[in-house]
Amino acid sequence: MSKNSIEEHLTTIRQHGLSLSVEQLKTSFDFFVTELKTIDNFETRSSLIDQMISPLISLSFNDKRLAEVELIQHEFFLILRDQILIEHLRRRHIEGNLTGKILLNASNLFMNLYHNITDTNAAECKHLLLHYLLIDELVQCLNELNHSDKHMNDPYLLRSISFLLTALKHLHAKQVINDEYSLLKPLFSAIAQCLTSLNTIAMIRNLKQNFTQHLDYRNILFLDTMPWYAQWYSDYSDLEIFLQVLRMLLKEFTDWFTSCSPDSYRHCGPKIGSMLRHLTYFLVRPIESDNLKIFSEGFYDDYCRLLSHWILFLSSTLSFPLDETNTSAIRTILQMLYNFTLHLNVLNYMKTIPTLIPMLLQITEVVHIEIQMNAYRCLGKLMREDDIKKMANPSKIACVYIDFINRTIDDRAQTRRFYSLLDSLKNFVQHDQVKSELIKQQKGSGHVDE
Repeated sequence: MSKNSIEEHLTTIRQHGLSLSVEQLKTSFDFFVTELKTIDNFETRSSLIDQMISPLISLSFNDKRLAEVELIQHEFFLILRDQILIEHLRRRHIEGNLTGKILLNASNLFMNLYHNITDTNAAECKHLLLHYLLIDELVQCLNELNHSDKHMNDPYLLRSISFLLTALKHLHAKQVINDEYSLLKPLFSAIAQCLTSLNTIAMIRNLKQNFTQHLDYRNILFLDTMPWYAQWYSDYSDLEIFLQVLRMLLKEFTDWFTSCSPDSYRHCGPKIGSMLRHLTYFLVRPIESDNLKIFSEGFYDDYCRLLSHWILFLSSTLSFPLDETNTSAIRTILQMLYNFTLHLNVLNYMKTIPTLIPMLLQITEVVHIEIQMNAYRCLGKLMREDDIKKMANPSKIACVYIDFINRTIDDRAQTRRFYSLLDSLKNFVQHDQVKSELIKQQKGSGHVDE
């Protein structure tokens, strides 16, 4: 083993990684693979791989080149998958920090890589991560978490699972075929079982009644990553699974959520903010909109309670100056409010709240295109035809919609958003001036029909 040469490659990546070409990185990977094949001892090989991974983690976070096809299909990543991810997951029962730290670092690297999935590298990314042995080990880990507390105090394992689920979630943004869904179905089932476990219920009940608290690695995996992974899972052959999860979690989450002061929301940190966003989204809109009606009746009361508290968040946030923190809070609140409008009975309840439409109209004046868009999406669902016809700034409404339609029309990952835009736009075209502006601005483009 050429220790000096390995260190030279690692030093080059650390110091000049952002300026290295794909070919230069490939040369380093070739050298790494050659050296690793000379080592028979598992611990020695794993330790060396960990050294190789270290500079790549920050590089993969800051630069997309590691996800280039020539690199993502390199044998080096197959070694990381087989000898680190799979093998170290298998060794989860062996005590010792070395295994846990290496697994965590490799999982972190894969999460960063898969954040950069594109149509160009999707096939290679699927080939690398959609691997039966890896998925099976993850399923076994989740089943053990569901049935015992054995690994609940292992931060390395729990964080590694979070990172790998996040990487797999990014794959869902690309078209996944039936065989791939069959491979992933046991993973989804294991996650659903975890979400309905007593562990998850206990975690929600043990949360403090504020949004400024610290979330540990258990909370993040069970209350953030798992709901995010399960959300919009595209195989709805057994909707009963989703119903079971909501029956177990929705009331528990709603009870805790509504016990927290609305004024504390704008101070929540990124981790609890992510948890609130992903868990609320999953509980309110777990599946495609066309099938949401099966959830609307059975969970109406809790949905109305959740909705009312999100509206209190909006009122509280608007009472403060619009700084970066409040802008971010408003973006999330509007996304959540729009999800509630997809339940027709909840939408009818929203129409009875006298303060909601005035606040949304106020928000349309915020100089932030996405906030304006989400405010108009909600208003398009809430306002009566006569009120829409009296709205000011028809050209502004048209501009906002045209901008977002043009952004999403050719983006397969934005298909759902594109159709939701068209759905909310239907009400606005009752406004003759909005309709005229849409036709005028898109004349000849063919993107918006008269």
